[in-house]
Amino acid sequence: MFSTELLSSVSSKITETTAGFSLILPELVVGIWILVSIFADLFLHGKPAKTADSWRYFLAQIGILLALGLAFQRMTQGLAGFVSFQLFQVNIGSNTINVLIIALGALLLGLNQLHQKSFSLEENIGFSSILLGSLLTSMSAHILTVFLSLELISMGTYILVAMRKDAIGARAALPYVLFGLGSSAIFLYGMSLLYGLSGNMYLFSADFSRGIATADPVFAYLALGLVGTGILFKMAWVPFHPWSPDLLESLPASWMSWISVAPKLAVSLLGIKLVHYVPISMVSTISLLAMATLLVGNLAAMGPKNSKRLLAYSSIAHGGFMAMVWLFPADQALKALLFYGFLYGLSTYLVFYQVDEVTGDSIESDDMLAWTGYAQQQPLRSATLVVGLIALIGLPPAGTFLAKVTYFSQLWEKYQSGQQTSVLALLLVAVIVTLISVYYYLRIPFFIYLKKRENVDGLLAEKFSGKDWGYLLLAILVISALITPNLFFELLNV
Repeated sequence: MFSTELLSSVSSKITETTAGFSLILPELVVGIWILVSIFADLFLHGKPAKTADSWRYFLAQIGILLALGLAFQRMTQGLAGFVSFQLFQVNIGSNTINVLIIALGALLLGLNQLHQKSFSLEENIGFSSILLGSLLTSMSAHILTVFLSLELISMGTYILVAMRKDAIGARAALPYVLFGLGSSAIFLYGMSLLYGLSGNMYLFSADFSRGIATADPVFAYLALGLVGTGILFKMAWVPFHPWSPDLLESLPASWMSWISVAPKLAVSLLGIKLVHYVPISMVSTISLLAMATLLVGNLAAMGPKNSKRLLAYSSIAHGGFMAMVWLFPADQALKALLFYGFLYGLSTYLVFYQVDEVTGDSIESDDMLAWTGYAQQQPLRSATLVVGLIALIGLPPAGTFLAKVTYFSQLWEKYQSGQQTSVLALLLVAVIVTLISVYYYLRIPFFIYLKKRENVDGLLAEKFSGKDWGYLLLAILVISALITPNLFFELLNV
């Protein structure tokens, strides 16, 4: 019935498909663990909510710690190579960024447990889908795998956004779904154009670069621009940002911070690789879009008196800041992204969780008065919150001060080497918006320490709890990064 040739060809195809799977064991574990979580949840049906949540956290933490161990081993051994018909490429960049993403994911689950947050099956799948999509995005070496990885991130975000069933949740979900569908369609059209121009879809092949270099510049820029639309949508860069404020504002702190951190780290690394392999200069385009993103994010954050919305707009600005590494030399870009991304993740957790704890799920036009008396009731948390806000600004004693100085120095070196006005303009804008961010970030400490609470009766300092240990650990890590930054790079082996 089956010829020997057919059977041998099937065997060879399976061998080629699974080639290099030993290089992506952490990603395989995350993918398998999604299926394990779905199957295990069948046995949790009808259990008390607290018991079910505890088991879900337990299973999720086993999977993510196993993935973290395998990813760390892969990084320390310096494993590299192609996987599955060269659809994915494992190298030092993907190894280190994936360790960072998985570690931030494990930290988030730990913080969730300290805050005794619920953890439904839908939240588990949404969190894991964003995690897996981010890990695969950083390794993608083919246009199709880039598209599928980004869509996996979108799928996880769709699930998390849909968790909120009220009018606020619907208002946040609808723009994201519509923008997501539109950006996916545009990405696919750009992908088809790139294939038509180059006859190749492998991002790092000579044929792909040669095809773009020899194509009509109009069509080459059009194709890259369409593909860039899908990529910049995940970074919430201007003009693809309108979905971000409403979506982040509607989510609890855990998912708000996760969506703000993991996809941006992965896409930033993908951008580093693309910019240095595509044979067309995009310095001016990236500089202009980065300037627009920094200005819109920071200027828009000055208006809201709602804490969550303020942070949602500032997240747009940080996405613009993070992706400025696309203009740096590849080796320096990786180090700058890792250091900035690590500290941005920690400070985001430190601030977002406390904001969520104080303001809750309700969205009011002005919630600043909720912070009055917080220093008397929670003196330690208030101090750690100030550390987190200072870190988001990029001032000492936070390690982000060193990260931002690195960004500024790299931009200055880029300008000196190429004398491009757009790069100098970006540097000036980055410095100016950093100064602007002082105003809106320190608005919360102003109410915490300088505004008097009208009713102080019964306002007592709360006892030290597990949450305080979490906030204290995050604050210590953020400050320690300024004192001993080399320890971070030695740990990541870069």
